[in-house]
Parts: sequence; structure tokens; C-alpha cells
Amino acid sequence: MLTLVGVLGAMVAFAVFIGILAYLIGGFAHKDRPLEAREIAALEQRIAPIGEVRTSDQPPMETVDAGASAAPAEPRSGSEVVQQVCAACHSAGVLGAPKIGSKEDWQPRLAQGFDTLMDHTVNGIRTMPPKGGNPSLTEDELKAALTEMLQQSSLSP
Repeated sequence: MLTLVGVLGAMVAFAVFIGILAYLIGGFAHKDRPLEAREIAALEQRIAPIGEVRTSDQPPMETVDAGASAAPAEPRSGSEVVQQVCAACHSAGVLGAPKIGSKEDWQPRLAQGFDTLMDHTVNGIRTMPPKGGNPSLTEDELKAALTEMLQQSSLSP
């Protein structure tokens, strides 16, 4: 019985010691002191709003479409589209995407027909967004990119 009381007493003493130590360490870290200018700036940056709600009845200012006056851009090649858009998911097989260069991944999809693959490319399928997430891509650019990925996977459309 004496041993049990001694062990329990030691445990209580240890717990009190840890509590006092935690209070001392925590107390020094959270003293009431004014914030420095850099701390205030960092805090304001973290809590700054990312947008504003328009509350006036006035119509919004007219915006100029930057693409309207510019000459149409030259279509991108299939390899450019693959590198800029498709490779983000298809190089690593993200969320079940067929990997570029994997004939086994692409063969069952190509068996459904090239037109079906193009439909999935343009309109999206499962977790793949339409046009791979880049709405500015044309169907010709998407077709070139799909053909490029199939060729890199040793398949022909």
C-alpha cells in the first residue's frame, strides 16, 4: 500500500510540475504587448477580403473585351496543348486519367471510337472538365492534342 501511495504521489507531483512549466512557457509567449508594425501588416494581409460586393444601383462600368480587338491567335499545336493543359493530369494519371505513353490505358478508350473520345475531350467526363479546363481551346486544337497523346501512347486515331 505504501508503494501505491508513493507512485501516485510521484505522478501527481510530476503532473503539477508539467502544469507549472506549461503555464510559465505559455505565459511568456502571450504577454500583453503591442504588436509590431510587421506583425500588423502580416495580420491585415491574412484577413484582407478577396473581393467586394457591389451595393450601388449604378450599372457596372463597361469593360472592354481584350480579345475582341486583337487578331485571332494562331492555333496551338497538339504538343503545345498537351504540355500546357493535358499533361497536368494525364502525365501522372490523376484521378484515373489515362497516362500519356500508356497503351494499356488508352486502348479501351480508343475502342469506343475516336468520336467518343473527342466528345469526352470537348464536353468532359467524370472528373475531367470540358476542354481540360481551358475554355479557350478550339476543337481543332483539342483534336490535335488528343491525336498527339494517342501517338505518344503508340496508338493511331
